[in-house]
Amino acid sequence: MGKMLTIPLHNLKLEPPIRLDLGDSTIIPWKDASGDLLGAILRTTGEECPFLLQMPPREGEQPRRTLDRALTVFKLFKDSIVLSRCVFQGTDLIDDLPHYIHWQDPDRGVPLFHLDEHEKTMFASFWKEFIETNPGNFAVHRFHLADYRAYSADRFVDYVESLEYLLVPDSGEGEIGYKFRSRGVLILGADKKPVERAELYSQLRDAYDMRSAIVHGNENKQKDLRKDKTWEEILGPVRCHDRQAIRFFFRAGCLGDADRRREMLNDRLLFSAQIS
Repeated sequence: MGKMLTIPLHNLKLEPPIRLDLGDSTIIPWKDASGDLLGAILRTTGEECPFLLQMPPREGEQPRRTLDRALTVFKLFKDSIVLSRCVFQGTDLIDDLPHYIHWQDPDRGVPLFHLDEHEKTMFASFWKEFIETNPGNFAVHRFHLADYRAYSADRFVDYVESLEYLLVPDSGEGEIGYKFRSRGVLILGADKKPVERAELYSQLRDAYDMRSAIVHGNENKQKDLRKDKTWEEILGPVRCHDRQAIRFFFRAGCLGDADRRREMLNDRLLFSAQIS
């Protein structure tokens, strides 16, 4: 199996600040690690961090992918991001990805990933369920990658393309925009009131239109769709919709299976729908 992997977590806050058992992995306070490991982290990052994530290496998976896997589970759990850029095996630095440290976005600021006493228990269960999420899946990768984009428009496109991959596995057959918003309401609005589903439909329609305006360079259309909103006001809903969709399709067992997603979506839309 090899030595444990250690991932420094620079902006995680646990209350109270104790160890958190995640099954095969553990989050430990900085002070609980060995002096040799702490010295190696300080030489690489130049700063202490409040907590370290220790995980077993996964057979056949590069440590960088394991880092992606871990950070993705954090951000699938709640609308925040854990900052980390490097992976150690024992006390040896394996991967160092400086661009993974989030630059300060004027709309978001420097984020803090906070787990209170109640959330810690919930997160431990969530980790055990979602740690098998494939970080190489297109939708998951784009969702994760968006946090390291230098420009908000690029982040937005990542989220919409991630959603499109999930909601429109039959994009080659046309009607992409309609499928995107109608299926999105079907999956994401299942438990919502009619007025909320109508709002969701409008959000998804505008999100897809904005994505098209960005990739095709239509600045006038972008201006019309923004409606004087900040980028964070625009990004927030689509980021949450993407998170919810990834969780839904992962639990349905078809996150990476386009044929099964298409079959399930068609069944819900055509054969399981009811007139109220």
